[in-house]
This record gives sequence, structure tokens and C-alpha cells, in this order.
Amino acid sequence: MKKLSLLIIAGLISLTTFAKAGIPDYVITADGIQYYEKVRYGFTDLVGVENSSRERYKNEEVLAYMKNGRVYEKVPVVVNNRKTGRYTFMELVAYRNGLKVYKNRTGNLDQSYEYFVYRSNEFVVQFDKRNAPSLNTFFFRPLIASK
Repeated sequence: MKKLSLLIIAGLISLTTFAKAGIPDYVITADGIQYYEKVRYGFTDLVGVENSSRERYKNEEVLAYMKNGRVYEKVPVVVNNRKTGRYTFMELVAYRNGLKVYKNRTGNLDQSYEYFVYRSNEFVVQFDKRNAPSLNTFFFRPLIASK
């Protein structure tokens, strides 16, 4: 009886190692959404990998994608509170009441990040020293210490 129960437990453990949990990576285009085992960066495009097949997407046709559990959406690039006419993919960090916070790497050598707030692809405000405390409270709801 002990051997049978050990055999059953070993069988269950081996089956659970093959099971995949979580949300799969995906790519969203104007045609719809495609799910993949993995989404990779190509030289100038995104590559969706499913089993042994690969599907390539040009950056111009992709609206959003998920890679390694992180969501990236195409939003307008803003410099000095003005649109530049270009678009880039920024990581979606938080959203609340129709507003979304995106994280974008700066071009500086220190590998720092900038945070932007958008509403339906329209720029609202950039995080800075003055507004960061109130925006952090609004989007991330820090725990309030009880008295």
C-alpha cells in the first residue's frame, strides 16, 4: 500500500511539472489577438512562437503585446508635454478610472525610467517631483498607517 501511494504521488508530481499555469503571451493587432507560448523581440519586429512555428509582426501593425507577464501598449511619444508624432511601446504599470500609468526607459546612461499618465492614448501628465506623491497615492494606494 505504501508503494502504491508513493507511486501515485510521484505520478501526480510528474504530471504537474508538464502543466503550464498563468496567462500566455499575446500580440494584439487590428485583426485581433493571438496567443503564443512566447513572444520575442526580433531585429525590427515582434515574433510570436507557438510550438515550432513562428509568426512575425511589424511594429507598425502591433497595438499591444504581453511578454513575460508584462503588458506593453503603443502610445504617442511626448517631449516637453507635446506630442512628437511618433509612437513607442511603454510598459503598462497601473490603471484606474480610465487613466493608465506607463513606464518608459530614459535615454540616459543611468538606466532610469520616466512615468507618464495617459487617458485613451491622450497624454495627461508626466510624473515629476511635485506631483509624484499625489499620483502615487491615487494609482498605487499605499497602506495608510492606523493611529
